[in-house]
Amino acid sequence: MAQKKYPILVWPANEANANIAFSWLLHLRWGAVFCQAILIFAAYSYLKIAIPIIFVSSIIIFEAVSNLFFSYLYRLKKVVPEWLFGLVMFLDIMLLTALLYYTGGPMNPFTFLYLVHIVIGAVLMRPNWSWSLTVFTVLCYSSFFIVDPLVLGQLPLMLPGGFIGGPEIEETCHPALAEYALLSGHMKLHLKGMLLAFAISAFFIVFFVGRIQKALEEHQQTLVSLEEERARSEKLASLATLSAGAAHEFSTPLSTIAVAAGEMLHQLKDGKIDKGLIDDAQLIKEQVMTCKDILYQMAADAGNHLGEALEKYTVEFVVQQTLKEFSVEDQARISVGNEAAALSIMVPLRTLVRTLKGLVKNAIEASPPSSKVFLRCFYDENFLYFQVTDKGLGMDEETRRRASEPFFTTKEQGKGLGLGLFLAQNVAEQFGGGLKIISEKSSGTTVTIRFALDHIRVG
Repeated sequence: MAQKKYPILVWPANEANANIAFSWLLHLRWGAVFCQAILIFAAYSYLKIAIPIIFVSSIIIFEAVSNLFFSYLYRLKKVVPEWLFGLVMFLDIMLLTALLYYTGGPMNPFTFLYLVHIVIGAVLMRPNWSWSLTVFTVLCYSSFFIVDPLVLGQLPLMLPGGFIGGPEIEETCHPALAEYALLSGHMKLHLKGMLLAFAISAFFIVFFVGRIQKALEEHQQTLVSLEEERARSEKLASLATLSAGAAHEFSTPLSTIAVAAGEMLHQLKDGKIDKGLIDDAQLIKEQVMTCKDILYQMAADAGNHLGEALEKYTVEFVVQQTLKEFSVEDQARISVGNEAAALSIMVPLRTLVRTLKGLVKNAIEASPPSSKVFLRCFYDENFLYFQVTDKGLGMDEETRRRASEPFFTTKEQGKGLGLGLFLAQNVAEQFGGGLKIISEKSSGTTVTIRFALDHIRVG
């Protein structure tokens, strides 16, 4: 059986995963604010490094305030949207760029912090977002080399009497921005080489992390599919065991009753005794046959037609046998459109009739008492289709997705085992086909099962 395919979305689509991702991003931002504050304080107070303290402090305060705002939104939102996550990532890159810009620019050794955001984006965001973030980050890094450093050196932020206030600077970890033009050609080449190395590293990280994420998602998809198949097989095995046990326990006594009832009926007919006795004996035999049918159905619920012979029938005959399973009142509600009436097929009749009966019965139960249920039979060059449509309340997306799962039912307790659609799908798949459900709330439901013609067609 082919494995189900699930869409691969890097951004966590469900509430729990999206909130976890956003929660860790907020933790990262709080850590960044705390570390930046310590570094700025240490650099200005103890190392006497030329830093525009008020401007830099304003950036850190803005980061903290924005984090409080995003934390508030995080608590309000049931699912964190990807655009909000992306907004925070882009905002952090801009704030980090501003900090680096006024604390050494390309000569600041902390430019590697850009890579932290790039890695987070590659892991948690979809490719279009992560690539956009990477390109934006490289452009921000490149901006350090675009503006004339002599112009930067003339900004009041870096001059005595500006925001710093004028104490003599004893020693700095890098030259002032205005001294960039005085650096040797080798040093300038080194700094630009760092930019090139950063850009190459960033693009490699996004590319390979994206590939790894995709491979992990596909692997997870396979595991989920295999787990569903395993659970389905276990339920199927349990049902088969129940059916086999019931058949074993009841076959012998029922056979004995059938033989005794048959002899009783024969003797009563020969002796021409009270007709009531004959009727009672006939009733016993009919009930025994009913019990055997029930046992057969329980065994068939294991998902196989139990070696039932494949015989030649027309689609018209199959439909007529299906309609006989319903009362006269229900038959009046069933509208049949048989475009494949003359088509001859080789099928296990009882299994197919029971399958169609289950689909039509579900449609009748789901529809208002006065509405029609439509059974349509048609075929194309590859498949024979049996389509059942009702005018009921329909299904929501979650119910539609799970409708064919074994033991899943929306009916009241005791009114169904949740096996009808599961067994219909199982029977169709045995003959190269499948099951499809189209449904919307308040718009009714259409269930279609298809059988591959190369598996069932005669002639």
